[in-house]
Amino acid sequence: MTPILHSVDPSTIATCIEANINDYLLSYARLPGAALHADEMSVWVEARVPGASFNSIVWARFRPEQIDQQIETVLGHFRARAVPVAWHIGPTSEPAELGRILLQHGLAFVEEEPGMALNIEHLNDDFAVPSKLTIDPIDDEVGLRDWVSVWLYRVPEELRTAHFAARRTLWLERERPMQCFLGRWDGKPVATSMVFLGKGVVAVHHVVTLPEYRRRGIGSAMTLHVLREAQKRGYRVGVLTASPDGSGSYRKIGFREYCSIRRYEWEPNDRS
Repeated sequence: MTPILHSVDPSTIATCIEANINDYLLSYARLPGAALHADEMSVWVEARVPGASFNSIVWARFRPEQIDQQIETVLGHFRARAVPVAWHIGPTSEPAELGRILLQHGLAFVEEEPGMALNIEHLNDDFAVPSKLTIDPIDDEVGLRDWVSVWLYRVPEELRTAHFAARRTLWLERERPMQCFLGRWDGKPVATSMVFLGKGVVAVHHVVTLPEYRRRGIGSAMTLHVLREAQKRGYRVGVLTASPDGSGSYRKIGFREYCSIRRYEWEPNDRS
């Protein structure tokens, strides 16, 4: 087990952010029938669940003279099953032009998010928690179903049901590195967040607030809550990747940017 980091070291924190995110993505290798592949050139998980959330290449370090062949070898595992896959490029991926070459192999650029970190003991918690908001950990299927419904509020019900079924076992295990939290406004589920412990740091994931409840301080409250809970467990460094909508709020809390994570995806209905 990686020792808990005592503080943010600018020279190494980018690698820690990437490693924690990769651990989270690779946790889906514990799903029934899933496979984890790891060698000196690439690390990826292939799950028996359709969707790029569950099938990811999280790291690659390819030799330029063989890069086309190596990319096709990895993608071949997913193309053979017609399964969507996400390819994540972080600070330790190589070569530098990997993203450009992935586009040539039929993947589509999806997003680039800053990797951010803070020392939890120095966070700015000068935010009032709305009086109507309660935040509770999720430890049963009823709560997790509500959590998934809020988190994936924009997707059809059948997809929410599929995501719930796939994640239910992993996210409710007795000994698990993640913990989901549900925010309720006057008892109604309106917000989500999740903490993932790994590589000596605590990562904040899936901070979502229903649109009609935004701009009330709920997202900041959900983020601060999980950081404080992690601090009680001895963790001192928090990390995350920020969407364009959330980066400003995270900076107000005290997060600073140290790297970027890009994501590309291949879909089986692509012309490639």
